[in-house]
Order: sequence, then C-alpha cells, then structure tokens
Amino acid sequence: MLRFFAPNGWFNRVLLASGVVDEPTQLVHNYIGTLISLLIAEFPVVFLLLLGYASGIDPNLERAGRMLGANAWQRFWRIMLPLMVPGMAIAAALSFVATFAVFPSAVLVGEPAGSTRVIALAAWQAAYERFDYSMASAIAITMAAIELVVVAAILFARSRAYRGPSTGGKG
Repeated sequence: MLRFFAPNGWFNRVLLASGVVDEPTQLVHNYIGTLISLLIAEFPVVFLLLLGYASGIDPNLERAGRMLGANAWQRFWRIMLPLMVPGMAIAAALSFVATFAVFPSAVLVGEPAGSTRVIALAAWQAAYERFDYSMASAIAITMAAIELVVVAAILFARSRAYRGPSTGGKG
C-alpha cells in the first residue's frame, strides 16, 4: 500500500497521467491512508459474509416480485435489502470488532503520533514503552467495554429490524 498509494506510486501516476489531478495526492501517513487500508483489509470478509447471507434468500421471493410487476430496483429495495439487513448488521459488528484497534493500519499507513492515533497504540505504549501495566489493562478493558456496547447496539438494532413492525399485541 505504501508503494501503490505513495506520492510517486502507481495510483498517483495514473491520476497525473489521466489529468485528474495536477499534483500527487497524499494518501498515506494520514487519516485517508488508514481508511483506505481498513476498507481494503475488511472488504473480502464483509463481501463473503454478505454473499453467504444473500445466497440463503429464497429466489422465489424475487421471482414473485417480478411477476407482480416490480422492476429490478423495486425488487432490490423492497425484497432483497430488507432480507439482508440482519446479515449486514452481523457483518458490521464483525468488521467493527476486527478494525476497532486498527493498530497495524495506523502505524504502517497512518500517522501514529497525529490524527490516526488509536486507542490500541495507547495501550501498547503504556505496556511496552512505559511498562505501566495497570494503565494498559485499563485501556484494554475500556476497549472491550466499547466493543461490547457497540456490538450489543448493532445486535439490538438487528433484532428490531428483523422482527418487523409491531402488531400492537393483537395477533
């Protein structure tokens, strides 16, 4: 990534040659570089999760929508997307947990002392640079608590979306 997105890397060369930009774009050692590295790293996992989830949806539902006159966009928005919401929630939760620390991305393509300083780096520095294990443990517990809260919120939203509208107790 450092060579590909560097100011003299392939990506900037293509942008310069095609006239999209006049000078090289800074895509590494900043927030954008960290974001790009996270997207590249997590895309295959999220894609495979969603592909597996989408393949479990009964194709007869889409055929029924087509028979009832729905075009491709209507079938996507009204049939496929609502049925994929639970899978998207699970993919989001797993991706969040996997990228929460972003330690390698922030150190390699980010700016560790600047805008891309992450909580995992603070824990590592507390443990291995300052040998303050109690602080490192406190940071790790804080990270775990944040992850649990976010994952619980995603799973709660998933259960609400998957359940559908309430019938008001009349069934």
